[in-house]
Amino acid sequence: MDEPLLGKCAPRRIDHVISVCEAKDLGTWKLAAVRVLRHIRATSYELICPDAQVQAFRDATPVGWQITGESAYSANCSQEMIHRIALGANRNRVNWIFQQFLKINAAKARDEDDIVLIWDADTIPLRELEFIDPSDGKLLCYHSREVHQPYFDSMQKLLGFGKACEPSFIAQCLPVRAGWVTELVCEIEDRFSVPYPEAVMSVLPGISGSEFSEYETIGTWAWVKRPGEIALRDRNRWMRRGSSFFGTSPGALRAKLLLAVMSWHFDFVAIENWKTPGLSSKLLTRIRKFRAGGGSI
Repeated sequence: MDEPLLGKCAPRRIDHVISVCEAKDLGTWKLAAVRVLRHIRATSYELICPDAQVQAFRDATPVGWQITGESAYSANCSQEMIHRIALGANRNRVNWIFQQFLKINAAKARDEDDIVLIWDADTIPLRELEFIDPSDGKLLCYHSREVHQPYFDSMQKLLGFGKACEPSFIAQCLPVRAGWVTELVCEIEDRFSVPYPEAVMSVLPGISGSEFSEYETIGTWAWVKRPGEIALRDRNRWMRRGSSFFGTSPGALRAKLLLAVMSWHFDFVAIENWKTPGLSSKLLTRIRKFRAGGGSI
């Protein structure tokens, strides 16, 4: 039997890192941008932001990042269209949904075989990260325990299947092949006969305001359709609630010290701006609590 092609020529480097950000998160982005370049090996790095903020991000971002305005990827997913179709609570989440479509469009714009890492701009890597298994070329995914049923209800309507594995793919980052995203989009558009953003919006009831996840949808699709090319990471230590320890805009020295402490245990930390700041002294307690089992906090 022939050896699988995947194992013969497994790449060792991400082709493209893609992030989406706005000026309100510029402070966190300054921390993240430097460390992404330092800890994630890739051929290119692209930050997508509102057109009017391109210069501000260029001024604040280290050399190595390409800064692109949203209009380069928004032809089929304008915020006006999203608001027009959105129901109920989703009318208050237009920008959040819009950013998910930008990531999908940016990923599928790459060459079919390219490996794209979608990386949340509020997330700071703390050590060198690998997303490609050197033994077989599988893409290695961080994961979480989150189970948000509306995401899977939407997936069922869009693709004909829902939750496919126990962990969640919502983990601040996701490595994908560009061709997977293209195939996923084509499946949705073939089923609905409209551009995929319109199809997605048409199935969201607007009850919870969080009814579609690009990470959960792409990850589940790959798990079902490309089971030999994707795997869940054994080492899965990351923190989502970083701002509960040092706020959403930590000072440079404080951030440096806390990130150094976090790196003892975690691979990356997210500083989500909606979390309530708390006491940094809780950090070591949480690390001790989760060290044995890993996972997210």
